[in-house]
Amino acid sequence: MKKLLFVVAVAGFALSTVSPVFAIKQLSDQFKANYAGDKAEPEFKELVASAKCNVCHVNKENKKKVRNPYGKALHEALEKDEFPLKEFKKEPEKFAERLKDIMKKVEGEKSGDEEHKTFADRIKANLLPGGDVEGK
Repeated sequence: MKKLLFVVAVAGFALSTVSPVFAIKQLSDQFKANYAGDKAEPEFKELVASAKCNVCHVNKENKKKVRNPYGKALHEALEKDEFPLKEFKKEPEKFAERLKDIMKKVEGEKSGDEEHKTFADRIKANLLPGGDVEGK
């Protein structure tokens, strides 16, 4: 019984220290600032606004587990960089430049779209990087 309690306690601690990246307003705001700001086409701004969390996630799916191709790539890049998500939530402006650099790196990755090979190509074509407004 003591072993079981010990294992449960250790597992609980380990899980509590993991910071999963899922749909949070600050990430969405940063994407909008970087790609759907003043210089963006009005239709792209509207597309990003209507997609909301589905820029990275898939509508009606578990936001903690299911991401579209862009969301997966961004999630992996944030984990690789050991991006401090908890601190970012509290002080987004402090980490804005670092996140912008990570997003720039992800831009060059393959999108899975035959016509628009990278996420940057999709954004330049006024398309969401990971899919449509439902994230598909």
